[in-house]
Amino acid sequence: MWLGERRVDRFKNAGHFLKCKSLGKERASRLCSFKLVIGLASTVAVATAHAAGIVPDGNTATAVTGPLGGRQTVNIASSLGGVSNNTYTSFNVSKAGVDLNNVGINARAIVNQVTSTNPSLIQGDITVLGPRANVILANPNGITIDGGSFVNAGHVVLSTGQVSFNDLVPAPGITQRNVVLTTNRGAITVGPGGLSGTLVNLDLIAKQLSLNGPVTNNFTTSTGGVRATIGDSTNSFDTSLSPSDNNHDWLISSTSPGSTSSSVAVDITSLGGLTGGRVQLIVTDKGAGVRNAGAIYASAGDVVVSALGDVSVIGGSVKAENNIQITTPGAFLLQGGQLSAANSATLSANGITLVDDTKGASTLTAQNGALQLTSSGDISNTGSLIQSGGATGEGGTVGGDVTLNATGSILNRSSVANLGIVFAANGQTSLSAQGNIVNENGRVLANGKTSVIAHGDISNIIDHTDGTNSGQPVAYSHTGGSFVFFTHGTSGFDVDYGTVAQPGQLAYIASTAGSVKVSGRNVINSGGLLQSNEGDISITAQQAFTNEAVFSGQASYARSCWIFCHASASSNVVPHGGTIQSGGNIAISAGTVARNIGGNVFAAGDIAVSAPTTYAQGVTGYSAITQDRGFKAFFGSTWAQIIASDVGGGFTANGSVSLVGSAIIDGGYINGRKGVSASSGITTVRAPMTTPVQLGQHLGMTTWWWH
Repeated sequence: MWLGERRVDRFKNAGHFLKCKSLGKERASRLCSFKLVIGLASTVAVATAHAAGIVPDGNTATAVTGPLGGRQTVNIASSLGGVSNNTYTSFNVSKAGVDLNNVGINARAIVNQVTSTNPSLIQGDITVLGPRANVILANPNGITIDGGSFVNAGHVVLSTGQVSFNDLVPAPGITQRNVVLTTNRGAITVGPGGLSGTLVNLDLIAKQLSLNGPVTNNFTTSTGGVRATIGDSTNSFDTSLSPSDNNHDWLISSTSPGSTSSSVAVDITSLGGLTGGRVQLIVTDKGAGVRNAGAIYASAGDVVVSALGDVSVIGGSVKAENNIQITTPGAFLLQGGQLSAANSATLSANGITLVDDTKGASTLTAQNGALQLTSSGDISNTGSLIQSGGATGEGGTVGGDVTLNATGSILNRSSVANLGIVFAANGQTSLSAQGNIVNENGRVLANGKTSVIAHGDISNIIDHTDGTNSGQPVAYSHTGGSFVFFTHGTSGFDVDYGTVAQPGQLAYIASTAGSVKVSGRNVINSGGLLQSNEGDISITAQQAFTNEAVFSGQASYARSCWIFCHASASSNVVPHGGTIQSGGNIAISAGTVARNIGGNVFAAGDIAVSAPTTYAQGVTGYSAITQDRGFKAFFGSTWAQIIASDVGGGFTANGSVSLVGSAIIDGGYINGRKGVSASSGITTVRAPMTTPVQLGQHLGMTTWWWH
């Protein structure tokens, strides 16, 4: 059996006895004989187990010295075209480590391939002795690394692929042997002990990748780091490159047959992670995805994730000192995790979901560049932060635009614990959807321009729970027994406008220094705020535009008489939102109707509304007065009163208010310091009123009470 090119005088191990003698002066002519110790033949099977260490298969001139369980030395085969090819029945590295002896061989690349059915376990360091070399370990049966590392290696490839060679003749008398890895099975698994090294680049190539420990390339460069190619693939490597060349990628080409899989191709647990100057995750099988609960960190360059299945970051993180790019035709989920790019971040998927968890909000940030989310489905953000840019130490801001584009709909909403925020600190915020856009208790903000455009409806709303009878008064009156000249009577009414669970989470679509543009089929601002501190506001509704305050709280009045009269009143009714406010001009266009119901539209400049009919409608609010002291109270009576007032429904401009179409004032108002005009006239159904509520009398306001 051929065991190698190097002379080994005597080696005893696991029942084996081998004796080698030189057959000539040339190293390649050495022959070793192999004999079994009689009575120990049953121990041969140990060579197939992890404990067998490194055992050549005899098909290459590779020899191994050193005890099993101790540090072994592999005397590698001579090189062809700078490549030393070595084959084994077993390649396992104990905690003691192994040396790949490149002294005198001077190979640029050392290929180690397992030809049996035994998987590999790497628990110690793999050190190249002599000249630095690129190292490839290929085992189709799988590779487990738990405390493994590489020393004096340039490029390192761990693969479950089959090895082949592509011999080239770049010049007469010169052979270049490129390495080809064809992968269609096998898994690479990293245990808690992890995998580390200071390498030009680390490639992990397998059908599946499971990380339950850290993978770290300590060499910091924006062009090299860690690259995982997972799924069926064929990869070719240029072995003519120096193992110290960090300016060129030795991967010539990577192709995939387009296999289909529904599995999670890359699974990173909370203990796992990938760290390198640049980190790439490439999943080649259609439908195969990535699940990250650990930490992915590019210490000098980009993080690039390209998958053909779903990608999820659940409780994990992705961080890059340059850009983050995630692309998949599947869905993307960020749940309780963080994506942070020092420069820009782009994310493209068929459905993008960000959601907080019990530990806090998810965050997707790009510090100095732009942030772009593109979905062929919906985009949903719940209780999480999407932000580009931020403040500098000098008090300024940096960063680019935030852009969300969805073929479906866009939802931005707050949870009970966390605000849902989309924010450009030093640029524009732009939301565009073929479906609807809903901002529910959330914030869509920019220090520059803010643009929200949908082919469907746009809703800037807050959560509200309806009260009894939908906020309409419920009156009561009944008469009890009589005594002498006195009759016992009770009367009153109750109003319940419901509740707003999170009054501190109003919905905002706003800009600090730029304009605000909102355009959709129907545009609804219900309990929310549209605001531009310094710019104009433009609102376009192909159909209806509605601006309304949302009321919450209860009001009640009760009066009971029998000899003496006792009255009580209470109210905590308050309006929320329904505010449109501009430091410049406001332009509103609606195809069917424009309604302002209990809300307020204010412009430091002019207001222009174009709609067939514009409504200025007040909503009844209540305040209570109760008196339990004084002359009447002295004799046993108490006095109380409910005051009903029209609230909101107003258009106010420091400039002029100009209406194209007709206007109807129903408890609201239209005021322009420089005048008010309407092309089809203004009809006042009811001017705003404030009046005490009288039981037994109908006062004709927008509410109703017993009479």
